[in-house]
Amino acid sequence: MHPSEQPAARKKLTPVMRQYEEAKALHPDAILFFRMGDFYEMFNDDAVLVARSLNLTLTSRNKGEPDEVPMAGVPHHAAHGYIARLLALGHKVAICEQCGDPSKIKGLVPRQVVRVVTPGLVTDSEQLDARANHYLAAVDGGGVPRGDGGAAGGPYGLSLLDLSTGELSATSIPDAATLLAELARADPREALIARDLPDVRAAATSLACRAALRDDDDLDSAQIASILDDAALEPISAAALEEHPLPAVRAAARALRFARRCSPGARIPVRRIAPHDTSGTLRIDETAQSHLELARAADGGRRGTLLDVIDCTVTPGGARLLRRRLLTPLAEVAAIRRRLDEVELFVSHPRARGELREALGGVGDLERLSVRALLGEATPRDLGCLRDGLTAAPAAIAAVRSIPDLGSAAERGTDGAAERGRAGAAERPTAERGKERAAARGGGPAEDRRRAAAGSSAEPLLAEAAALDVVADVRAELAAALVERPPPNAREGGIFREGYDKELDEARAVEKNATELILALEAKLRSQTGAPSLRVKYTRVFGWYIEVTRAHIAKVPDTFRRKQTVATGERYTSDELDELADKIEHAGARALERETALFERLRAAVAKSEGRLRALARKLAAWDVAAALADVAHRNDYVRPHVTSGEAIAIRDGRHPVVERFAAAGHFVPNDTRLDLSGERLWLITGPNMAGKSTLMRQVALIVVLAQMGSYVPAREAEIGLVDRILSRVGASDNVARGESTFMVEMRETAEILRDATRRSLVILDEIGRGTSTYDGLAIAWAVAEHLFDAIGCRALFATHYHELTELSARSPGIANYSVAAREHGDDVIFLHKLEAGPASRSYGVAVARLAGVPEGVLARARAILATLESGAALPGGKHASLRGRTRAGAAQLDLFAPAQAAVPPEQTAVIETLRSVDVDRLAPLDALKLVVKLKGLLGSGAGDTR
Repeated sequence: MHPSEQPAARKKLTPVMRQYEEAKALHPDAILFFRMGDFYEMFNDDAVLVARSLNLTLTSRNKGEPDEVPMAGVPHHAAHGYIARLLALGHKVAICEQCGDPSKIKGLVPRQVVRVVTPGLVTDSEQLDARANHYLAAVDGGGVPRGDGGAAGGPYGLSLLDLSTGELSATSIPDAATLLAELARADPREALIARDLPDVRAAATSLACRAALRDDDDLDSAQIASILDDAALEPISAAALEEHPLPAVRAAARALRFARRCSPGARIPVRRIAPHDTSGTLRIDETAQSHLELARAADGGRRGTLLDVIDCTVTPGGARLLRRRLLTPLAEVAAIRRRLDEVELFVSHPRARGELREALGGVGDLERLSVRALLGEATPRDLGCLRDGLTAAPAAIAAVRSIPDLGSAAERGTDGAAERGRAGAAERPTAERGKERAAARGGGPAEDRRRAAAGSSAEPLLAEAAALDVVADVRAELAAALVERPPPNAREGGIFREGYDKELDEARAVEKNATELILALEAKLRSQTGAPSLRVKYTRVFGWYIEVTRAHIAKVPDTFRRKQTVATGERYTSDELDELADKIEHAGARALERETALFERLRAAVAKSEGRLRALARKLAAWDVAAALADVAHRNDYVRPHVTSGEAIAIRDGRHPVVERFAAAGHFVPNDTRLDLSGERLWLITGPNMAGKSTLMRQVALIVVLAQMGSYVPAREAEIGLVDRILSRVGASDNVARGESTFMVEMRETAEILRDATRRSLVILDEIGRGTSTYDGLAIAWAVAEHLFDAIGCRALFATHYHELTELSARSPGIANYSVAAREHGDDVIFLHKLEAGPASRSYGVAVARLAGVPEGVLARARAILATLESGAALPGGKHASLRGRTRAGAAQLDLFAPAQAAVPPEQTAVIETLRSVDVDRLAPLDALKLVVKLKGLLGSGAGDTR
């Protein structure tokens, strides 16, 4: 039982433990870090939990006594690391500090909880990923009465708060599926879910995001306005209720209420609720994000993701913006083209791009630094980084201003337009590139006019650069105040430049020149008294004193006060010496106290300009993203996509951006793709494993994502008819924790696709139906393909090894067969990775097994069984095989209506066929022995055991 629940034990609590219990009672769901001297101590259940979680030594207070209390502690200077580990495990930590200097307080030092740190409310740079947002999510039921199960349906409110940047966005979502997709996309570290939504919480536990889920208390609608106005920096309730639907406002109020409770007495750095309109974005659910590996690879890391390939931003704010744009591509043509115009501008002007990126490299994280200053958490080093960033900002603006006005590009005609089209193909003549585009897209002059008009994108950019506030006054103040390299903590001192503050300079001078000051006083006193033996000395016991030998005692003035008689003379003190001694003794403390006061004042001055600093940071981040994407386009030979409201996705020489990066130079084989709602909209793709079917499908989806986020794409030409959703079913995996087999996961994902897909969606399906029997799998795959084509009518890529599906192309010209080419060379297969019209002739499964290193004896047996099945011979049980692979002549793999075949030859035929299939040159001695045993077993199974 907890000590607070034991009345008898409570009477025996010491004053300190009574303080602890009172603080713990205010935060029962948090681990209490209780400051005691140089340590944070934890007691009772908290101590047991922390000791187990962090591998700390568990001790006890009053050990061996009836009131023994478990105890664990960590040094206060190392607490950040321990807190970060607890947050990663999903815990809340309440920090209870000493309110005052123990050396100056008699009796019990007062203590109080100054802050509650949770996984979603982190501002410490050591615990944050500089290149990703750190969200607290809040989910509200929209004020709709719910039943016992909380499953009344939408609308739902969703808000995302990043305390480290002061961003708060909110939206209303119509259904639970979309809500979960948005949660997965945001990847919050903590999610507050209204207590009346248990079904939503249960569903959220299955998401792959790292959020710590918490039930949130009921929210009274009458309190919404007061919560918003009291928690934010300025009243925002009126604007929020006018601009956002009620569910969104309620969710935002939940997030702010929680943040305010965790930071009592502090305002949350939020000035408005930004819209988070999901209807204007390309929707990519959690499954598609995982399959496409947009920002997180299969191993949970970043390497091998699309973000890893395209992120060459040089500022943390730019990296965060790029990540958000990648995970929330746009679905509005005009907005996409505006982003592409900015990228094209930097593609066209490599010198300005290089200068801008060089300048931005010194900007740092202005956004988070300004918020830390506002929260009173900025350190001297943070202010130094802020000063350096503001110093670099004018150079970035100058780089943008150096771009000439491209409004006259229309007058330069085709050559000028084509010059900006392909980022990395400067080696080909400009006119030739222009002709290629015109031929590929048709209507060359219209395209040239569009590209010429894009030159006017310089005008808004230049206008922004001209009007941008570089916060010069704050920069000047920081530059005048701070030393070149400020210390990491204010308590270390040495923050300010010499000459910045007269009082500080005097205290430093006393501390630095103590010896000189004592010697000067000694000389002065010696001159005044005429006692040449007078000395000013120091001991730990008596401090500073004046020593005069007996021969000159008569010369001592009355202003001297005797302190001690010694064998050689007398020791004295004086008001002047006492005053100087006091200055010397407390010079360091006075300097530090003055520096602390000056630092608090300087940090407060920076906090007043937080809004201006964040506005500057946002604009520099947008420039960083545009310049970074332009640099990626230039280095990787990407092209500007032509995004339209049309119905076609036409890609010429498309490449997979991630696979291409890790492939040897020039070894990636590009392919063409054209999906058109008024033409071929369903492609059935066949071919062997490892030939590149999955790579092809993924690359089409990734090119669409890149285009709609406003980036150049890896292709020679690309026309992207707007896509509203990307849905995928790729790969094989199970979910043991939820009791789902591989086939169940496959079917669940397929069901979600068939439920959510619209005519404007892009669907990629790989190997539907392979987790069950051949007939069941083929039937399911066939029905899914028909539903995609007939009922939904979307653009889809469907890879399969069921060659019977290729017969669907006979139904309609909108269904087309394509295959990834492979060639046989003896028993080997050579993958050409080139897409060809028409179905594949074989699947080459045995050849791929050989490449994987399957033993030759097993391969030989597999070839023999394959030949038996293809010939329709009798199976061991006496039944006839109707499963026949596609022959070189193109016969169907599955003949569902084939008549029974003639009886199989004797069992020895299997042995003969196996021997014929053996590659003797690859047969190791041990494999040969195993093969003999297997052949003997085959003979024994039909003719009795010969052993």
